[in-house]
Amino acid sequence: MSYICLKCKNEPGSHSFQKIKETSDGIAVFYTCPAQAKYYNDYDGIMSHYDGMLNDNGNKQWIWIFDSKGFSVEHSLNIKLAIDLAKLITNKYSHNLKKLIIVNPTWHINSILKIVLPFLDDKVKKLIFKSNQNFKTILETS
Repeated sequence: MSYICLKCKNEPGSHSFQKIKETSDGIAVFYTCPAQAKYYNDYDGIMSHYDGMLNDNGNKQWIWIFDSKGFSVEHSLNIKLAIDLAKLITNKYSHNLKKLIIVNPTWHINSILKIVLPFLDDKVKKLIFKSNQNFKTILETS
């Protein structure tokens, strides 16, 4: 059964983490852009949303595209959320993570990344790439 975030079902765009495609070799590609989420500071809802979506992915390999476009001070204040998402990914879903691509990196996201890095295991740290390429270009090459 597929995970359905009730908040997003009732209010589309509440959270921004979604599976956007599956590559020809079966790798799931997920996308998030916190600045596009209506409720970017909904701690419980976001944690549940990520956990549900990634649990639904099972043991399939996955790529995470994190779009920092519009990521600002208001988003960077969610430090506990950023740390706990890092812990969730590291502890539960890093075994099949292939790559984490940060597009449109802002100085705000770079600051949060410095805070989050200690909570990521070495394997995940090696999978993080920053890119100034257009999101659609990244998507085509994933």
